Amino acid sequence: MKLYEKIFARLNELHMSQTELSRRTGIATSTISDWRKKQINPQADKLAAICKALDMSLVDLLCDEGSPVQVTSTDYFIDEDHMLELFRKSDVEGKRGIIRYLELLEICKEINETSHTKKQRRNISVIQDVDGNNIVVINDIRFKGKRSIHWKEVRAYLKEYIGDFYKVASTGDVIYIGSDLPSEYSGSVYTKKLNGAVAKAKANAAQGLPEMIEISTGRFFRENNEEKHNWNAKNGWYRYNSYFALPVYDDNENIERYNVFHASLLIRHASDGKMYLYDIIDIKKETSTPLEP
Repeated sequence: MKLYEKIFARLNELHMSQTELSRRTGIATSTISDWRKKQINPQADKLAAICKALDMSLVDLLCDEGSPVQVTSTDYFIDEDHMLELFRKSDVEGKRGIIRYLELLEICKEINETSHTKKQRRNISVIQDVDGNNIVVINDIRFKGKRSIHWKEVRAYLKEYIGDFYKVASTGDVIYIGSDLPSEYSGSVYTKKLNGAVAKAKANAAQGLPEMIEISTGRFFRENNEEKHNWNAKNGWYRYNSYFALPVYDDNENIERYNVFHASLLIRHASDGKMYLYDIIDIKKETSTPLEP
């Protein structure tokens, strides 16, 4: 299957329009339409954005199912002459494949650099309390709304994680961050009812989502009974327990203590067989002694 064919097959699977793909990637709708009309593939520098929008990995998009991966002891990137000779002897399709592979390496490098930068912006640690519960300590307050939270900023921040996935240590479940999370997290019925400290807690918990997923425990399953979720939660819903802590500052802007919160991670099990974080709900401040800095 050609690359552009995979993209349109995935659009059909997700019931996503070309207009929506354009909105999520910044690629013009006319360009997306041309892929099918002219039977051409997108430019290599657009693939990362497309994968994020479609909840696909680069491997899924670029590699055919069942294609063997050849392993060789020769390091072609050190043996430059061998690499050039291989390229010269290849037919047209072979040369295209080599170029495509090199483009993929460059894209992977860009994604890794972006991921590294994103991690550097977070100040997160994981500790255990006296009862043995893991707690994700979020050391910075990023969203500081004095009267109300600017949820648009939270939504924009969460978009950085679309396409990422994390493993729950206690169960081995792999949880993906889908394209629906930013809007649901920042605009769900539950979120709209929040105010004060709990609203601020949920907004800033967004910084610790990877670790909150990894330390979560107590998986609970229920069937999906809502018709509107027959596609995105076809295989039901899961809830996991998780804990996070946020700093409380004194009048001199020094950290005085950390307040600990419990939260339920709401996970949807979609028709594609993957599990996606849908929202964080039931956030409650723990009544036990706060953590000391």
